[in-house]
Amino acid sequence: LTFLDSMAGEYEDYNTTSKDYDTGRRPVGLEVFIGAIARLMDGQLNKATVVDIGCGTGNYAAALSPFVGQITGVEYNSGMLEQARRKTAHLSNVKVIQGDATNIPLPDGVCDVVTCTQVIHHFIAEEFSGLCQFLREAKRILKQKGVLIINTSSPEQASKCWMGAGLAPIAGNIVSERFPPIDVLCSKMSDAGFTVNAALSHCFQTLHAPSVFKDPLGPLSKEWRSLASSWFYASDEELEQAQLEWKRRQKEGTTHELFEERNKMIKQIGETTTVIAYK
Repeated sequence: LTFLDSMAGEYEDYNTTSKDYDTGRRPVGLEVFIGAIARLMDGQLNKATVVDIGCGTGNYAAALSPFVGQITGVEYNSGMLEQARRKTAHLSNVKVIQGDATNIPLPDGVCDVVTCTQVIHHFIAEEFSGLCQFLREAKRILKQKGVLIINTSSPEQASKCWMGAGLAPIAGNIVSERFPPIDVLCSKMSDAGFTVNAALSHCFQTLHAPSVFKDPLGPLSKEWRSLASSWFYASDEELEQAQLEWKRRQKEGTTHELFEERNKMIKQIGETTTVIAYK
C-alpha cells in the first residue's frame, strides 16, 4: 500500500469489519465542520464543494449532504467503499470514488473543503511521512481559498478514552503512538502552508452511540470489537484477559463501571479533537 500500513498484515481487515464498522459510529463534531465551512463560504453552505478523504462507510458524507453543494468521498478500502456507495446511493450530491490519500485522484483546485476524520493514524507513521504527503495533496486539491478539517485523537485521548480502555490498555497504548500529538499535527499543517484556526476537543461527544455500551457481550463479541480498530492490536493473551475481566464484571454486575470511568475521562480531555486550518 502507498499510504497505509498493510491492513491485512498489521491493521484490521476492513473488508470484513466494514459490514459492522459504523453500526454504532456517529459523526462527531458535525456542527464544528458546518461552522468552519460556513465561515469559508460566507454563509453560503449550499455552494460548498467538499472532498472527504478516507470517507469510510460514508457517515460524514451522508451527514453533511443536506448542508453543502457537492461531496466526493475518497476511500481506499474496497469493503468500506462498497458500504459508502450503498449508504449514499440516494443522495444526488454525493459520489464516492476509490483512491489514495497521498495521491488523490482529483485535479488541482477542485474543492472548497477537505475533510479527514479518524484516518491519519492509519498513515505510515515513520516521521509522519504519510501525514505530510496527505497535507500536500489536500492543499493541492483545494481552491485558492479553502479549509482543511481533520478530526483525530491525541495520543492521550487514544489511550485513555477508546472503547476498550480499562480492558486492553496495552493495545490502547500501542495505537496511541500512531496518533500525532495535536501540537505536532498543527505544526505539520503550518509547514504545509495552512493557517491553523482552531483545535477543539469534543468533551461531550463520543465516536460510538450510547447503545454500543449496553451490549451485554461487549468484548466477547467480534462484531463489538470491530467497532474500534484498536482491538486489532490486542494480543491473544490480552484479549483473553479482557474477556475474563468482562465475565467477572458481568457476574458482579459492574460492567457499566468501566464505561462510567471512561466517560469521566472523556468529559475531562475529550475522545477526539477537530483541527481547522485555512489555505
